[in-house]
Amino acid sequence: MEQAPSSLNRRFTDADSPATVIGPGTTIRGDLTGGDAVEIRGLLEGDCRTSAHCVVGEGARVLGSIEATGIAVAGEVEARVLAAEKVEIRASARVRASVTARAVTIADGAFYEGSIQM
Repeated sequence: MEQAPSSLNRRFTDADSPATVIGPGTTIRGDLTGGDAVEIRGLLEGDCRTSAHCVVGEGARVLGSIEATGIAVAGEVEARVLAAEKVEIRASARVRASVTARAVTIADGAFYEGSIQM
């Protein structure tokens, strides 16, 4: 019996393939705004606003706020705020920010400093 694709996805970002990728050797200074999913593997010095998901990959760094439908962090984020429906802070993450979300997951081993508003 075949399952529906959405039931096979463990994480909310599994269903989204990133449309915009900031590579590991890339630095962007300035705000990033759009409607497509974003995967950050390099350095973003500015805010990120998207109406899709945003993934901060392992080894990536964001120095600015992130507003998205869903946020998954495996890298480092220093921000005023992370705002999304769902925020996932993975084990390799280092996050200093206030989180505003309906659902928040913080994996064992992650570093988190800030406040959470649900």
